[in-house]
Amino acid sequence: MNRVLPLIRLLVTVTALALGGGRAAESAAVAAVRQADAARCAAMMRGDGAALAGLLSEELRFVHSDGRLERKADYVRNLMAGDTEYRDVKISGLEVLEPRPGVVIVIGAQEMRKRLGPTWSEIRLRYLAVWREEGGTWRMYAWQSMRPAGNSTVPAKQ
Repeated sequence: MNRVLPLIRLLVTVTALALGGGRAAESAAVAAVRQADAARCAAMMRGDGAALAGLLSEELRFVHSDGRLERKADYVRNLMAGDTEYRDVKISGLEVLEPRPGVVIVIGAQEMRKRLGPTWSEIRLRYLAVWREEGGTWRMYAWQSMRPAGNSTVPAKQ
């Protein structure tokens, strides 16, 4: 019986996909934002400030996991100052929403190695990013991240 259940699940999944019951096709906007976000991560790891700046809105508001708020110019300048480096950026758990034409919201998790000064650390974040189409180009408009505690509890209702 233990071997039969996985086979049944596989059969149901394959049948659903064959009949069109799988994940709906992504809109062109969602696909473009996924591509732009991958380019953002690649630019961060390469330390390519020009490429990164091209992916960010002039109106960017970037809220770091420690609560600091930066605008585009400060974010790019600080990132390119030479004391910050990123490696092994991995994105997971993505939920991509398109609330209206020209706006895409990405909610996900990000793991990476980050060097700040001489010290490397492992970073795990949950984030929300808002992308906006600006003159035919998708640019990140807002970012909010936090480091999950993992042990939060909801108090009992009285």
